[in-house]
Amino acid sequence: MDERKLKAAFEAIRREVHPFIAVANIEWYSLFKDEIRNSIAIEGIFANRKELLDVLERNKRTSDQKMAAILGYFESAGSLYDYANNLYNEQEFQLRIADIRQIHTLLMRYESQLGTFQGTVGRFRRENVEVADAGFRPLDAAYISDMMGGFVQWINAQMADPQHSPLRLAAASHVLFETIHPFKDGNGRVGRILLNFLLIGEGYANIAIKGVQKNDRERYYEALAIGDDGFDRMLRMVEVGLQPTPDLIDDHAQQSDLAAMEEIIVTQLETSLTRLKKHGPAAFNQDDLVPLRQAAQFSNYSQDYLRNLINLGKLPAQKRGKRWYLRIRDLSDYMQRQSSV
Repeated sequence: MDERKLKAAFEAIRREVHPFIAVANIEWYSLFKDEIRNSIAIEGIFANRKELLDVLERNKRTSDQKMAAILGYFESAGSLYDYANNLYNEQEFQLRIADIRQIHTLLMRYESQLGTFQGTVGRFRRENVEVADAGFRPLDAAYISDMMGGFVQWINAQMADPQHSPLRLAAASHVLFETIHPFKDGNGRVGRILLNFLLIGEGYANIAIKGVQKNDRERYYEALAIGDDGFDRMLRMVEVGLQPTPDLIDDHAQQSDLAAMEEIIVTQLETSLTRLKKHGPAAFNQDDLVPLRQAAQFSNYSQDYLRNLINLGKLPAQKRGKRWYLRIRDLSDYMQRQSSV
C-alpha cells in the first residue's frame, strides 16, 4: 500500500474509533504489547507473553531486569504516544530535544533504580562508546549536543514541507539517531519509541518492529547497516568542525540507502492497520453483551482466564444457559484498571 493510501486508512480509523491510541482501545493495546515484547527482545531481553502480562496486568514479578525493561518501555512509550496523538489532533506536532530526553528518562528510570543503568537518565552521554559488531562509529561525545540540535531542526523542517515523505523521514531519522547513539545506554529502545512518536505525530500509528526471532533481528540490523554509511561519513565531518545544519543532514539522507528500513516500516504499518481494523470493544456499543469466546478475542486473554476472573468476582458477567456473557464496558474498564496498576 502506498503512503497516501496508508495515511487515508489510518485517518478513517481515527474517525471511527475513539479512543484511537489508548489502552482503552483493546486492539491498540494488543499491538502495543507486541511492540514492547519485540523491542526489548532486539536488545536481548526476552519476555514471553505470560511474563509480559504478569508484569503489565497481573501485578506479578518476573526477573528484575525484565520487569524494569517492560515497565520502563510501557510508561515511556505509552505517555509519549498519547502526547503525540494529542499534538496531531491539534495540528501542533513538532519534535523537541525535551521530548527525546523524556523518552530516555521514563524508559531507563527503573533500570537506574535497579542499578543496571549507570548514568543519568535523560542526559546525553559525555563519554565515547563503541557498538559491538557495528559498521559505524558513534559520534564523539563532544559534538552530541550540537548534532542533536541539528537533528531536531532537520526533522521539523522536513515536516513543515508539505511535499515531504513521512515514511522516508521516519526511516532516515531512525537510522541517523542510531548512528549518533546520543545516550550512554538504551539507544535502540529510545530510537524505536522516537520512530513511533514521529509516525503518530504524522497521522499514522505505532509499529512493532519484529525482534523475537533471530532472522527478524538480523533483518532489522541489516537495514540499519545498509542505511548508515552516508550518515557515518557526515558524523566524521561534524567531528572536524562542520556544522550539522538541516541542509547538511538532508544531503546525506538523500545519499543514504534507506529502502530496507522504509520497507520494514511500511510492512509493519500495514500490520498495525490490519490489527486496528478488528472489531475490539471500542467499535461496539459499550453496553453490548458478548460471549466469553468473543471477549477473549478482544482482550487477548484466554477464555479460562476470563472465567477465573468471573469466579473470583473481579469481572461482572451474566450466565445464560451454559455460556457466560460479558458487557463491553466492564471488559474495557477491567483492562483500563489493570494497565494503571
